Amino acid sequence: MLVAMKAGQLVLADNAHDKTGYSCPGCHEPVVLRRGRHKIAHFAHRPGSQCQLGEGETAEHLLGKRQLLQWYRQRGDRVELEVYLSQIAQRPDLLLIERGHRVAIEFQCSPLSLKRLRERNAGYRQCGIGFHWLLGAPYQRRHLQGPKIAQFTQEVAGQPGLLFWDTRVGRLVVRRDLVRCSFTHGTGMRPVSVVKVQTRHLDSLQYGRGGIAARQLLAKLPSRRPLAACPLVCHDTVPTWPLLDEPVIIWRIRVVMALTRLPIFYFWSQARWQGWLMATVAGHWLGFACLDPHELRSGLLGNFTRDLLREQILIACPGGYVLFRHPHWFASVAEKLNLLVRGGLLSVGGLE
Repeated sequence: MLVAMKAGQLVLADNAHDKTGYSCPGCHEPVVLRRGRHKIAHFAHRPGSQCQLGEGETAEHLLGKRQLLQWYRQRGDRVELEVYLSQIAQRPDLLLIERGHRVAIEFQCSPLSLKRLRERNAGYRQCGIGFHWLLGAPYQRRHLQGPKIAQFTQEVAGQPGLLFWDTRVGRLVVRRDLVRCSFTHGTGMRPVSVVKVQTRHLDSLQYGRGGIAARQLLAKLPSRRPLAACPLVCHDTVPTWPLLDEPVIIWRIRVVMALTRLPIFYFWSQARWQGWLMATVAGHWLGFACLDPHELRSGLLGNFTRDLLREQILIACPGGYVLFRHPHWFASVAEKLNLLVRGGLLSVGGLE
């Protein structure tokens, strides 16, 4: 902690002079002032304390909080350090007044479960307090997977993003570049190149290691068709924010397989189509804690619906959609790749 109580007043560790007489603002237990040549001044609970506010803090966490306090003050913001909220027994790292509203600023350097993050945010909502989660070095060093990206996704300037605080330079870093197509790493690839990469990857999944989802789908395919010979409409060529615990193309293949089992001219009302499509994703949504993912999820379903309409697999009609034709599977992976290499698909499936 960077703040403690003494004689009824809050004292910043940097300004503390006496070695004793301080207490925790939350549990009121005695705390000890610690400082040194290579140690950031802070207060610590005594060994054996059960106070949740006394959980061990890393040097990076202490430094980051101090930097953030200075950064917000230099911007002219009203900000307080480690304000204890007795109503919910929580203490944000900083409490900011932003456009007349209170906002909790949390600098997260240690592991935090989705459940605990949701509980913390629910507490802030209960108090009418907004929140921003800034991630520290442990989250910057490792390659974040979909579940962690989704967990800390926030709205940044109207778009999904992640917030990081770099203590090395005292700077806020915003990441909005985490949108991807299945099995790709960049966002500047031409759609036809994306299809080639995805086709080859599906082929390797089916016959290589780690292809459990692929093999499960393969077992359900008629005539044991190769997954990589899937219809063009299965390929997600528009990058999306991580939303599923599986590649988007695998979900799309599942939907296409379900469509092939339905009779031509099968009709859905718009509401039934949305419900039917949602059912194909059930159990595969990633967990979000810092924003409502409804709009992002609707975008994923809407993109696929537009692709199905563009390929005239679905036809829009008054009040809903009709299954007009079944998606076309290629006879082989080689046939598909040969057409891609020759550019024969550049005008097909919106790949131009």
